[in-house]
Parts: sequence; C-alpha cells; structure tokens
Amino acid sequence: MATVEEVINSQSHGTCGTATVRGLSLQIIAEMNLLIPNVLVNCEDLNIEPASLAVNPFLQPAAKETLRRAIKARANAPLSLTSAYRTVAQQHILYSWYTMGSLCDIGLAAKPGLSNHEDGLAIDTPDFTAWRTALEVQDWDWLGDTTNDRVHFTYMGSSVRDDIGEIGVKAFQQLWNQYNPSDQIEVDGSFGGETAKRMNQSPAEGFATARLLKLVEPLMQGEDVEQVQQVLVDLNLLSLTDKNGIYDEATKAAVEKFQGDKGLTPDGKVGLQTRKALGILS
Repeated sequence: MATVEEVINSQSHGTCGTATVRGLSLQIIAEMNLLIPNVLVNCEDLNIEPASLAVNPFLQPAAKETLRRAIKARANAPLSLTSAYRTVAQQHILYSWYTMGSLCDIGLAAKPGLSNHEDGLAIDTPDFTAWRTALEVQDWDWLGDTTNDRVHFTYMGSSVRDDIGEIGVKAFQQLWNQYNPSDQIEVDGSFGGETAKRMNQSPAEGFATARLLKLVEPLMQGEDVEQVQQVLVDLNLLSLTDKNGIYDEATKAAVEKFQGDKGLTPDGKVGLQTRKALGILS
C-alpha cells in the first residue's frame, strides 16, 4: 500500500493528481463530521458532475443550499466540478509538488490548512461563463474578475465557519492517533513538521479498518478471529484445540489475560490497541 510520501515522489510531469488519496480523504472528512456533526455535507444529491475521484463533493451546509438554488435557477442543469472541498491530505500533496518546482506545473499553492478550498466554500467549474450569473446571485464570488483563476467561485454568504481548515488538520491528527496508539501527536489543528511527517507516512488508500472483535451473539467468526487465536496459542494463553476461528468464551478469557499482562484494559475486546500489542496491526 503506497504512502502519501510515495504518491508525492512517484508523480512525473503531466500525471499529477490527488485521486490516489481518495480513501484517506474520505476518512478525514468522516472524522471531521465526528468532531463536529454536519460540518461538511455531501452534495451528491444535487445535479453535479465531479470530473474525477479527486473531487470531494462536500461543502459547508450554507454553501450547499445556495448551490442547490443556483442549479435550480438553471433548470437543474448539470454542474461540472473540477474541484470542491479539498482535504488537508490533498493540499499537502499539492503544496509538496509546488515546492518541488516545475514537476506538476503548479503556479501557486497554499500551505496545508490554509487553502480556501479547505474551507468547504469553494468550487471550480470549467463552465464558469454559463454558471456565473446564477452563482453570483447566490453570493458566490467569481475570481475571474481579479485573478487568472477563471474556474474558481467562492461562497461569500452568511452562516459559515472560518475554521474548517483547522478542523481538517485536527481530524487527520486524531485519525492518526486512533490508528497509531504508540506514536501519538498533538491534536492542535496546526500543520507543523510532526504532522507533516505523519501525513507522509499515512496510507494513501486510508487506514485499514479492522473490525472490533468481541463476544456477541451470534458469535463472531472468521480469519481475523483465527489470526488472534493463533497469537494467543503461541503465547500459551489459549489451547490449540480452542483455535476454531470463533470468538467464544475461551478466546475472550485469553484476550483478557493478555490485556492484563500488557497493562491494557481487560475488556476482552480486540480493538486497535490490543491488535497492536498482539503484533497483528501494521
């Protein structure tokens, strides 16, 4: 599985894009909405046409509502988008390419956490001429009047947050800590050197989401249960005859004993920290 750093270093002239970190981006967005419910909302129920998997169809709620009205004003015509919400992972990649020089022909890129695309208030559309009037009526400001970024519109209306970039960084920091219990970083919303280092180390496709193993009815079973049982057998905490791929009472008791020996909460549940201690989580 490629890391973000490998994605950055593997790109050659003319092949640059951030669709490769879509998995990680969606996890960051989900974490943001756990931090603050509905801080970003999905716009796929509108008549939009994302140009690629690099386009995250999310905006702040107020921006989405005015976009809905703009689309309705144009008889529900499809709106082609080449960019909408940009995660801190995507911005980190773009900023890295920008600082590397001419590799990806990026003329300007903000530092991660500071791009207006990270605010959930910006869209890019190649059909800017057709959409300009409908969007401007809804308080979307067209940058083509003052810059050469003719595809770009920014929502300038009310009822919006100005800290979405910071929340996005916090979401990544918290996500990293969840999957790396022995390598914690400060959740401060600042994209400094330590956060950049962990971003580079993160899997582009997103962190593996192993299921939480526990004693429930019906009993959980599968290869992941058998993997846990094999480690417990190797540690002489479970008998070989109890290695059956079923998370039963014997397995729960063995897990509790292991957790107690390792100073973990002996709850009999195999989550991220217990998997890490068992040596079965990369």
